[in-house]
Amino acid sequence: MIRLLFSLCKRIGSVTRRQHISVAVFFIALLVFAVTGYMYFELPASPDLSWIDAFWWAVVTMTTVGYGDFFPTSVAGRLIVGFPTMILGVSILGYLLSLVATAILESRIKEAKGMKDIEESGHVIICHFTGVDALLKVAAEVRRDASTENAHIIVVDEHLDELPGDCQDSRTHFVRGDPASDKVLEQANIAEARAIIILADPTDPQNSDNRNLRIALTIDSVFPETYTVVECMKPDNDVFFRRANCDSVVCLASLTGQMLVQELQDPGVGDIVAELTSNRHGKQFYIVDIPEDCSRYQQLRERFAAERALVLGVRRQEDNHLMPGADFAVEAGDKAILVAAGRPA
Repeated sequence: MIRLLFSLCKRIGSVTRRQHISVAVFFIALLVFAVTGYMYFELPASPDLSWIDAFWWAVVTMTTVGYGDFFPTSVAGRLIVGFPTMILGVSILGYLLSLVATAILESRIKEAKGMKDIEESGHVIICHFTGVDALLKVAAEVRRDASTENAHIIVVDEHLDELPGDCQDSRTHFVRGDPASDKVLEQANIAEARAIIILADPTDPQNSDNRNLRIALTIDSVFPETYTVVECMKPDNDVFFRRANCDSVVCLASLTGQMLVQELQDPGVGDIVAELTSNRHGKQFYIVDIPEDCSRYQQLRERFAAERALVLGVRRQEDNHLMPGADFAVEAGDKAILVAAGRPA
Protein backbone atom coordinates (compact mmCIF):
# COMPACT_ATOMS: atom_id res chain seq x y z
CA MET A 1 0.00 0.00 0.00
CA ILE A 2 2.79 2.39 0.94
CA ARG A 3 4.66 1.62 -2.28
CA LEU A 4 1.48 2.26 -4.26
CA LEU A 5 0.96 5.65 -2.62
CA PHE A 6 4.62 6.56 -3.14
CA SER A 7 4.39 5.59 -6.82
CA LEU A 8 1.17 7.57 -7.22
CA CYS A 9 2.68 10.70 -5.62
CA LYS A 10 5.75 10.39 -7.80
CA ARG A 11 3.60 10.06 -10.92
CA ILE A 12 1.49 13.06 -9.93
CA GLY A 13 4.66 15.08 -9.34
CA SER A 14 6.06 14.22 -12.75
CA VAL A 15 2.72 15.08 -14.41
CA THR A 16 2.65 18.42 -12.58
CA ARG A 17 6.17 19.24 -13.76
CA ARG A 18 5.18 18.43 -17.34
CA GLN A 19 2.14 20.69 -17.00
CA HIS A 20 4.31 23.56 -15.76
CA ILE A 21 6.69 23.12 -18.66
CA SER A 22 3.79 23.00 -21.11
CA VAL A 23 2.31 26.22 -19.71
CA ALA A 24 5.68 27.98 -19.89
CA VAL A 25 6.15 26.88 -23.51
CA PHE A 26 2.61 27.99 -24.38
CA PHE A 27 3.24 31.40 -22.76
CA ILE A 28 6.40 31.91 -24.82
CA ALA A 29 4.54 30.81 -27.95
CA LEU A 30 1.71 33.25 -27.23
CA LEU A 31 4.24 36.04 -26.68
CA VAL A 32 5.92 35.29 -30.02
CA PHE A 33 2.49 35.13 -31.71
CA ALA A 34 1.45 38.49 -30.25
CA VAL A 35 4.67 40.25 -31.23
CA THR A 36 4.86 38.87 -34.77
CA GLY A 37 1.10 39.23 -35.36
CA TYR A 38 1.13 42.83 -34.20
CA MET A 39 4.01 43.64 -36.53
CA TYR A 40 2.34 41.81 -39.43
CA PHE A 41 -0.99 43.62 -39.24
CA GLU A 42 0.09 47.05 -37.94
CA LEU A 43 3.42 47.69 -39.69
CA PRO A 44 1.88 48.62 -43.10
CA ALA A 45 -0.15 51.43 -41.49
CA SER A 46 2.64 52.49 -39.10
CA PRO A 47 6.06 52.15 -40.79
CA ASP A 48 7.83 53.56 -37.71
CA LEU A 49 6.92 50.55 -35.53
CA SER A 50 9.81 48.44 -34.22
CA TRP A 51 10.02 44.96 -32.74
CA ILE A 52 10.65 46.53 -29.34
CA ASP A 53 7.37 48.45 -29.65
CA ALA A 54 5.55 45.23 -30.52
CA PHE A 55 7.10 43.39 -27.58
CA TRP A 56 6.20 46.30 -25.26
CA TRP A 57 2.58 46.19 -26.45
CA ALA A 58 2.38 42.42 -25.92
CA VAL A 59 3.73 42.58 -22.36
CA VAL A 60 1.56 45.59 -21.41
CA THR A 61 -1.51 43.83 -22.79
CA MET A 62 -0.82 40.50 -21.06
CA THR A 63 -0.32 42.21 -17.71
CA THR A 64 -3.56 44.25 -18.18
CA VAL A 65 -1.65 47.48 -17.59
CA GLY A 66 -2.85 49.00 -20.86
CA TYR A 67 -0.88 52.23 -21.17
CA GLY A 68 -2.49 52.93 -24.55
CA ASP A 69 0.72 54.17 -26.18
CA PHE A 70 0.55 51.26 -28.65
CA PHE A 71 -2.54 49.34 -29.77
CA PRO A 72 -3.78 47.59 -32.90
CA THR A 73 -5.83 49.81 -35.19
CA SER A 74 -6.73 47.34 -37.92
CA VAL A 75 -9.75 45.08 -37.61
CA ALA A 76 -7.66 41.96 -38.27
CA GLY A 77 -5.05 43.03 -35.74
CA ARG A 78 -7.67 43.52 -33.05
CA LEU A 79 -9.59 40.30 -33.69
CA ILE A 80 -6.81 37.89 -34.63
CA VAL A 81 -4.01 39.22 -32.39
CA GLY A 82 -5.33 41.65 -29.78
CA PHE A 83 -8.32 39.70 -28.49
CA PRO A 84 -6.50 36.33 -27.96
CA THR A 85 -3.53 38.12 -26.40
CA MET A 86 -5.78 39.84 -23.84
CA ILE A 87 -7.80 36.75 -22.91
CA LEU A 88 -5.08 34.10 -22.93
CA GLY A 89 -2.18 36.31 -21.82
CA VAL A 90 -3.61 37.42 -18.50
CA SER A 91 -4.74 33.85 -17.71
CA ILE A 92 -1.36 32.24 -18.40
CA LEU A 93 0.63 35.02 -16.74
CA GLY A 94 -1.59 34.80 -13.66
CA TYR A 95 -1.02 31.05 -13.53
CA LEU A 96 2.76 31.45 -13.80
CA LEU A 97 2.79 34.10 -11.06
CA SER A 98 0.73 31.80 -8.82
CA LEU A 99 3.34 29.07 -9.35
CA VAL A 100 6.10 31.45 -8.24
CA ALA A 101 4.10 32.51 -5.16
CA THR A 102 3.36 28.88 -4.32
CA ALA A 103 7.04 27.92 -4.63
CA ILE A 104 8.05 30.75 -2.30
CA LEU A 105 5.36 29.82 0.22
CA GLU A 106 6.32 26.14 0.13
CA SER A 107 9.97 27.06 0.67
CA ARG A 108 9.05 29.16 3.72
CA ILE A 109 6.88 26.39 5.15
CA LYS A 110 9.57 23.74 4.57
CA GLU A 111 12.14 25.93 6.31
CA ALA A 112 9.84 26.61 9.28
CA LYS A 113 9.03 22.91 9.64
CA GLY A 114 12.69 21.89 9.44
CA MET A 115 12.36 20.12 6.08
CA LYS A 116 14.73 22.30 4.05
CA ASP A 117 18.36 21.41 3.33
CA ILE A 118 20.87 23.77 4.93
CA GLU A 119 23.17 25.51 2.44
CA GLU A 120 25.13 27.63 4.93
CA SER A 121 28.80 27.03 5.68
CA GLY A 122 30.83 27.70 8.81
CA HIS A 123 27.67 27.29 10.89
CA VAL A 124 27.21 25.87 14.40
CA ILE A 125 24.89 22.88 14.80
CA ILE A 126 23.05 22.53 18.13
CA CYS A 127 21.60 19.08 18.78
CA HIS A 128 18.44 19.08 20.93
CA PHE A 129 16.14 21.95 21.80
CA THR A 130 16.08 22.31 25.59
CA GLY A 131 14.05 25.50 25.83
CA VAL A 132 13.82 29.05 24.52
CA ASP A 133 15.99 30.59 27.23
CA ALA A 134 18.71 27.94 26.85
CA LEU A 135 18.86 28.36 23.06
CA LEU A 136 18.92 32.16 23.26
CA LYS A 137 21.76 32.07 25.80
CA VAL A 138 23.85 29.68 23.70
CA ALA A 139 23.19 31.74 20.56
CA ALA A 140 24.13 34.95 22.34
CA GLU A 141 27.39 33.45 23.61
CA VAL A 142 28.26 32.17 20.13
CA ARG A 143 27.64 35.54 18.50
CA ARG A 144 29.51 37.61 21.08
CA ASP A 145 32.84 36.06 20.11
CA ALA A 146 34.66 37.54 17.13
CA SER A 147 35.43 34.11 15.67
CA THR A 148 31.75 33.05 15.47
CA GLU A 149 29.82 36.33 15.48
CA ASN A 150 28.58 35.83 11.90
CA ALA A 151 27.98 32.09 12.14
CA HIS A 152 24.50 30.74 11.45
CA ILE A 153 23.00 28.44 14.08
CA ILE A 154 21.24 25.23 13.06
CA VAL A 155 18.98 23.60 15.67
CA VAL A 156 18.41 19.86 15.15
CA ASP A 157 15.61 18.25 17.15
CA GLU A 158 13.19 15.37 16.53
CA HIS A 159 10.39 16.48 18.87
CA LEU A 160 10.09 20.16 17.92
CA ASP A 161 7.53 21.09 15.22
CA GLU A 162 9.09 24.48 14.52
CA LEU A 163 11.23 27.05 16.30
CA PRO A 164 9.39 29.32 18.75
CA GLY A 165 8.92 32.89 17.59
CA ASP A 166 11.49 34.28 20.04
CA CYS A 167 14.20 32.08 18.49
CA GLN A 168 13.45 32.84 14.84
CA ASP A 169 15.79 35.17 13.01
CA SER A 170 17.66 35.28 9.71
CA ARG A 171 20.67 33.42 11.14
CA THR A 172 18.89 30.69 13.11
CA HIS A 173 17.51 27.69 11.23
CA PHE A 174 15.78 24.45 12.15
CA VAL A 175 16.15 20.85 10.96
CA ARG A 176 13.58 18.36 12.23
CA GLY A 177 14.83 14.85 12.84
CA ASP A 178 16.96 12.57 14.99
CA PRO A 179 20.50 14.02 15.28
CA ALA A 180 21.82 10.43 15.34
CA SER A 181 20.60 9.93 11.77
CA ASP A 182 23.10 10.25 8.90
CA LYS A 183 20.42 11.74 6.66
CA VAL A 184 19.46 14.42 9.19
CA LEU A 185 23.09 15.44 9.75
CA GLU A 186 23.62 15.67 6.00
CA GLN A 187 20.48 17.82 5.77
CA ALA A 188 22.09 20.11 8.38
CA ASN A 189 25.18 20.26 6.10
CA ILE A 190 27.53 18.77 8.67
CA ALA A 191 30.30 18.62 6.05
CA GLU A 192 30.64 22.42 6.11
CA ALA A 193 29.77 23.03 9.76
CA ARG A 194 32.23 24.81 12.01
CA ALA A 195 31.26 22.87 15.13
CA ILE A 196 28.54 20.78 16.75
CA ILE A 197 27.17 21.25 20.26
CA ILE A 198 25.29 18.27 21.70
CA LEU A 199 23.14 19.41 24.62
CA ALA A 200 21.99 17.11 27.40
CA ASP A 201 18.31 16.57 28.08
CA PRO A 202 17.62 17.79 31.64
CA THR A 203 14.13 16.24 31.59
CA ASP A 204 15.53 12.72 31.13
CA PRO A 205 18.93 12.55 32.87
CA GLN A 206 18.94 8.73 32.93
CA ASN A 207 18.90 8.32 29.15
CA SER A 208 20.42 11.62 28.03
CA ASP A 209 24.02 10.37 27.88
CA ASN A 210 23.04 7.26 25.93
CA ARG A 211 21.26 9.33 23.27
CA ASN A 212 24.12 11.79 23.05
CA LEU A 213 26.62 8.95 22.70
CA ARG A 214 24.66 7.65 19.68
CA ILE A 215 24.90 11.11 18.13
CA ALA A 216 28.62 11.35 18.84
CA LEU A 217 29.28 7.95 17.25
CA THR A 218 27.26 8.93 14.18
CA ILE A 219 29.19 12.18 13.81
CA ASP A 220 32.48 10.34 14.18
CA SER A 221 31.50 7.93 11.39
CA VAL A 222 29.93 10.51 9.04
CA PHE A 223 32.27 13.49 9.35
CA PRO A 224 34.89 13.08 12.10
CA GLU A 225 36.69 16.32 11.17
CA THR A 226 33.87 18.43 12.64
CA TYR A 227 34.69 19.84 16.09
CA THR A 228 32.27 18.31 18.59
CA VAL A 229 31.37 19.55 22.07
CA VAL A 230 29.05 17.33 24.13
CA GLU A 231 27.31 17.93 27.44
CA CYS A 232 27.57 14.92 29.75
CA MET A 233 25.18 14.32 32.66
CA LYS A 234 27.13 11.62 34.53
CA PRO A 235 30.88 12.00 35.19
CA ASP A 236 31.46 8.25 34.73
CA ASN A 237 30.33 8.51 31.09
CA ASP A 238 33.05 11.00 30.20
CA VAL A 239 35.37 8.19 29.09
CA PHE A 240 32.82 6.85 26.60
CA PHE A 241 32.48 10.21 24.89
CA ARG A 242 36.26 10.44 24.69
CA ARG A 243 36.34 7.03 23.03
CA ALA A 244 33.76 8.33 20.55
CA ASN A 245 36.38 10.97 19.60
CA CYS A 246 34.45 13.95 20.96
CA ASP A 247 36.79 16.93 20.98
CA SER A 248 35.42 18.35 24.24
CA VAL A 249 33.25 16.88 26.98
CA VAL A 250 31.61 19.13 29.57
CA CYS A 251 30.18 17.44 32.65
CA LEU A 252 28.15 19.95 34.62
CA ALA A 253 27.66 17.56 37.54
CA SER A 254 31.38 17.34 38.30
CA LEU A 255 31.88 21.05 37.71
CA THR A 256 29.04 21.87 40.08
CA GLY A 257 30.61 19.86 42.90
CA GLN A 258 34.01 21.47 42.36
CA MET A 259 32.52 24.95 42.24
CA LEU A 260 30.56 24.45 45.44
CA VAL A 261 33.70 23.44 47.34
CA GLN A 262 35.74 26.27 45.80
CA GLU A 263 33.05 28.79 46.68
CA LEU A 264 33.02 27.49 50.25
CA GLN A 265 36.78 27.83 50.60
CA ASP A 266 37.18 31.06 48.62
CA PRO A 267 33.92 33.03 48.39
CA GLY A 268 33.64 34.83 45.06
CA VAL A 269 35.23 32.13 42.91
CA GLY A 270 31.84 31.36 41.37
CA ASP A 271 31.41 34.94 40.17
CA ILE A 272 34.90 34.97 38.71
CA VAL A 273 34.37 31.71 36.82
CA ALA A 274 30.97 32.92 35.58
CA GLU A 275 32.59 36.04 34.15
CA LEU A 276 35.53 34.23 32.62
CA THR A 277 33.28 31.70 30.86
CA SER A 278 30.77 34.23 29.47
CA ASN A 279 31.10 36.55 26.50
CA ARG A 280 28.58 39.01 27.90
CA HIS A 281 30.91 41.17 30.00
CA GLY A 282 34.35 41.40 31.54
CA LYS A 283 37.24 39.18 30.47
CA GLN A 284 37.11 35.61 29.18
CA PHE A 285 39.21 32.50 28.80
CA TYR A 286 40.67 31.92 25.34
CA ILE A 287 42.72 29.08 23.87
CA VAL A 288 44.48 30.36 20.76
CA ASP A 289 47.26 29.40 18.39
CA ILE A 290 50.80 30.29 19.41
CA PRO A 291 52.79 32.61 17.12
CA GLU A 292 55.58 30.85 15.25
CA ASP A 293 58.29 33.13 16.65
CA CYS A 294 57.51 32.11 20.28
CA SER A 295 59.55 29.11 21.38
CA ARG A 296 59.51 29.74 25.16
CA TYR A 297 56.79 30.49 27.69
CA GLN A 298 58.41 33.82 28.59
CA GLN A 299 58.32 34.93 24.95
CA LEU A 300 54.68 33.92 24.82
CA ARG A 301 53.80 36.05 27.85
CA GLU A 302 55.62 39.09 26.46
CA ARG A 303 54.00 38.68 23.05
CA PHE A 304 50.41 38.64 24.36
CA ALA A 305 51.09 41.25 27.05
CA ALA A 306 51.23 43.79 24.25
CA GLU A 307 47.60 42.91 23.50
CA ARG A 308 46.60 43.27 27.17
CA ALA A 309 46.20 39.49 27.53
CA LEU A 310 47.45 37.39 30.44
CA VAL A 311 48.91 34.00 29.46
CA LEU A 312 48.04 31.36 32.06
CA GLY A 313 49.76 28.42 30.44
CA VAL A 314 50.06 26.11 27.46
CA ARG A 315 47.62 23.42 26.34
CA ARG A 316 49.34 20.41 24.74
CA GLN A 317 46.83 17.99 23.24
CA GLU A 318 44.60 17.19 26.27
CA ASP A 319 47.08 18.30 28.96
CA ASN A 320 47.23 21.75 30.53
CA HIS A 321 50.58 23.19 31.64
CA LEU A 322 49.52 26.09 33.84
CA MET A 323 52.07 28.73 34.89
CA PRO A 324 55.15 26.77 33.76
CA GLY A 325 58.66 28.15 34.11
CA ALA A 326 59.91 30.95 31.88
CA ASP A 327 62.08 28.50 29.92
CA PHE A 328 59.24 26.06 29.27
CA ALA A 329 59.65 24.96 25.64
CA VAL A 330 56.71 25.47 23.27
CA GLU A 331 56.14 22.65 20.79
CA ALA A 332 54.35 22.50 17.45
CA GLY A 333 50.59 22.15 17.91
CA ASP A 334 50.57 23.77 21.37
CA LYS A 335 48.00 26.45 22.16
CA ALA A 336 48.12 29.38 24.55
CA ILE A 337 45.69 29.55 27.48
CA LEU A 338 45.01 33.19 28.29
CA VAL A 339 42.61 35.70 29.77
CA ALA A 340 41.67 38.81 27.78
CA ALA A 341 38.84 41.26 27.20
CA GLY A 342 38.48 39.97 23.62
CA ARG A 343 39.87 37.29 21.37
CA PRO A 344 43.43 38.31 20.39
CA ALA A 345 44.03 38.95 16.72
